[in-house]
Amino acid sequence: MITDYIGNTPMVRIMSYDKNELFVKLEGNNVFGSAKDRAALYVLTNLLNRKVITKEDTIIESSSGNMGIALAAVGKQMGLKIKIVIDQSISKINKSLIKSFGAELIEATEADSNGSYLKSRLKIVQDYLAIHEHVYWFNQYGNDLVREAYRETLGKEILRNVPDVEYIFVAVSSGGTIGGIAEAAKSYREDIKVIAVDVEGSKLYEPSTKSIKHFTGIGSSVESHNFKSADIDDHIIVSEIESIKGLDELLQNEQIFLGESSGCVYMGAKKYLDVHNIKGAKCVFVSHDRGERYFEMIQNLKELYHLH
Repeated sequence: MITDYIGNTPMVRIMSYDKNELFVKLEGNNVFGSAKDRAALYVLTNLLNRKVITKEDTIIESSSGNMGIALAAVGKQMGLKIKIVIDQSISKINKSLIKSFGAELIEATEADSNGSYLKSRLKIVQDYLAIHEHVYWFNQYGNDLVREAYRETLGKEILRNVPDVEYIFVAVSSGGTIGGIAEAAKSYREDIKVIAVDVEGSKLYEPSTKSIKHFTGIGSSVESHNFKSADIDDHIIVSEIESIKGLDELLQNEQIFLGESSGCVYMGAKKYLDVHNIKGAKCVFVSHDRGERYFEMIQNLKELYHLH
């Protein structure tokens, strides 16, 4: 099965940056295009093996893109019924992929004051669960299995790739990825620092912010169980403008075309290391996906921010 090839993604050194040894874990090389492939495969396999779900049940999830794609694709491979709650911020290609993989879509239309649809999407999920039987909420925000998935797969893989890593930089959103990576890192060596990178407009570290967040793959308007459970050492916040400049830098200097959140994490890593005057350290940042799915949105944001 094609799902046999999820994982074992490349770890590549950023050669244009020489203050520290900075590596990027290229999760966009997973077969369905993102780090979310790992959680979808791990959790659904676990649930089927333990008979928590059967092929008669429906799996529902709220997603701005990558988790929806991963669940739709992995679910199709497993013969499962998948229902994804999306919103108007989803890119055309992500929406098309989820539908093409056979998932059913429900679209949220009400945004909050910061332009986030997350609360609206989660309400739709809760309302659906209240009136339908034989439904399992995947719940990347609060399912402990999601953290376990990233601990056992991506977290341990990073440590095999770079055994003497000192800093790991990860985007924060639903919290499962950074939570699982932190669990793996702290079990391996307690002195490894796990640094959360967030984007301006997210309410995770700035709950009173009035900034509008356009990025969909990073940040959140609510603190999830998995985020609160994550053993995070520190955090840094990066603007969307800085993030877009980071994407261009990686494209021009490294010939790596990455997704929106990856530009944010890359710039966050460099910014954090500079602010704290860290030199000669071995560092990893996680790139969740590739840039093709975000090309149109990034071009629109470049116009908005006058970056052309």
